[in-house]
Amino acid sequence: MQNIDLLNIILKWKYKLGIVAAVAIMLSAVFSSSFFITPKYKSSSVIYPSNLIPYSQESTTEQMMQLFHSDSIFNHVVKHFDLVKHYGLDSTSNTLRNELLEIWNENVSIKKTDFEAVKIEVLDKDPFVACGIINEMINVFNRNTLRLNREKSKEMANDFTPRLESKQKQIDSINTAIKEIAVKYGIIDYQMQSKELAREYYRTLGTGNEKKIADLTNALRNLEEKGGEFHELRMHLKNSTTEHGLLLTTYNTFLGDSKKELTYTNVVVKPIPADKKSYPVRWIMVAVATCAALFFSIIVIGILEGRKK
Repeated sequence: MQNIDLLNIILKWKYKLGIVAAVAIMLSAVFSSSFFITPKYKSSSVIYPSNLIPYSQESTTEQMMQLFHSDSIFNHVVKHFDLVKHYGLDSTSNTLRNELLEIWNENVSIKKTDFEAVKIEVLDKDPFVACGIINEMINVFNRNTLRLNREKSKEMANDFTPRLESKQKQIDSINTAIKEIAVKYGIIDYQMQSKELAREYYRTLGTGNEKKIADLTNALRNLEEKGGEFHELRMHLKNSTTEHGLLLTTYNTFLGDSKKELTYTNVVVKPIPADKKSYPVRWIMVAVATCAALFFSIIVIGILEGRKK
């Protein structure tokens, strides 16, 4: 019964409801035009991280998002495009930064996609500015990330410098000690000399050459007294040289990284200036306004009809 009554009311007032709908369409079309609402154009880009080293537990995509949300990129874009003037803001306002951030957050979207990429979308009244903001964000991201990575690599290289110097001093000290033993005691190769001197000593015993026996005995005594120390020094030198080589390799890697020219983004969808506005969507605004007008009109008509009964 209620549905029938509502249908009867609509049929009874159909001409007036038609007028309401027509007026709503006309007014919403006018008020959603560019005279009242500034149209905005959307530019978007999809970017994958490249050459980034993740920190702690965050992924390279999350790291990229953090850097895109940084103040350095925001401040640069604001200055580069003079957004204070572009947005028509008062440069002397005490709340200027908050106003800029509010407009920025409304017009700039930075989100992670399901495929671990970063999608940036920018709305602006100028399609070329919307596209330019994304391009400049990518450029600043690459420059800032390159600078941060270079500074970090240089810092790590500088950290290895005193360790390299200390290890080199250790190697020089060992070489000096080995040289002193070699000059004073005539030890050059402990293992080889031990075998050769022992063989020569026993062979000379049968000749009766006392002078040569004495020389060989003295050489064997030197080997006995300093041979062990000489062998330990040689082993120590070998280990220290290996450690120095590893340190030097790591140092050169960090030093090389501090001078590399790298980019840190793979742009798979490049931003382009839009040729069609994205906001407002006039047909949606007209449809919503018309439906709202008809809905409230029917409510008012229902109340009036109810009072008549």
